[in-house]
Amino acid sequence: MKNNKITVVMTGGTIGSAVSGDHIDISREPIILNEYRRLYGSDTEFTVIRPFSMLSENLSPHMWEKLGRTIAAIDDDSDGIIITHGTDTLAYTAAYIAMVFRGTKKPIVMVSSNFPIGEEGSNGIYNFRAAADFIENESITGVFAVYRDNKNRDIVHLASRLTEADTYTDQFYSYGGCPYGEMENGHFVRFSNAVNPKAFMLKGRESIDVEPLNNEVLMIRPYPGIDYSQFDLKNKPKAILHCMYHSGTASVSEGRHSLPEFIKRCRNEGIDVYLSCYKDEKKPKYATAKEIIRAGGIPLYRISSEASYVKLVLAYNQNNISPCDFMKENIYFEVL
Repeated sequence: MKNNKITVVMTGGTIGSAVSGDHIDISREPIILNEYRRLYGSDTEFTVIRPFSMLSENLSPHMWEKLGRTIAAIDDDSDGIIITHGTDTLAYTAAYIAMVFRGTKKPIVMVSSNFPIGEEGSNGIYNFRAAADFIENESITGVFAVYRDNKNRDIVHLASRLTEADTYTDQFYSYGGCPYGEMENGHFVRFSNAVNPKAFMLKGRESIDVEPLNNEVLMIRPYPGIDYSQFDLKNKPKAILHCMYHSGTASVSEGRHSLPEFIKRCRNEGIDVYLSCYKDEKKPKYATAKEIIRAGGIPLYRISSEASYVKLVLAYNQNNISPCDFMKENIYFEVL
């Protein structure tokens, strides 16, 4: 029986950090691999690549590009790739990797940890083992994220649907409420749901070129009393993603609190404004939502704000397709 081979791309984050007194920071040691070998042996051959090592809250799209080029350059006989990553921006990097490497011929699994490895309550080693089991025991290609939940279930998410962790529980969820599946006794069990593609549907797509991500996208979240006059457009982002309340609404009050007025100001500056997101094109919308769309806001449907942002960054940094066409395409099951 051949030894399993896994390429581990380490980027830092809590899963790559250690505690010293009251301080948590990146460790130079491959702590997660040392702990994995201690607990589960060394039958698997791991090849380690470190494109960078940082806490994920410091990541920018330029680091996605660097990570993308690292993964694109991997040319080995490994069975799959594990990317270790911090939790804070995991959902965004996961969406980027999912969309760019949608045509991967081997599984790519992203893992993280709620606490540093070895600390009480840390789930990092379980996430890493579940990812290794997924690669070693299954024949499913695609891009995924694995994270143990508070019921000790090793949940497998489609990477393009992962949403930010809950700030209190540190739990991750899949957009739409249904993860892709879970690992049970070392094997993957797909959750049967209409929004979850079958394994064969994950294949047959072409990956996207790793392009320089120089054109910036501004992301705005609504809140009561938002003052749009505070947004200075002199740096002219290529596009703006304006998140909406769950009902697809935002303020249409007059003057500086008006999203329609802000959209008109953006259009005068040549800046496209996208709205994330709406549930259904055909169902009636609130009068406020219709006013926002009439003002020129471009509605996005059934996609998380995290995936919307990443998709816009990609859309406005592509050389061979218009942003509008790119946003209409369901790149990697990010649209439900």
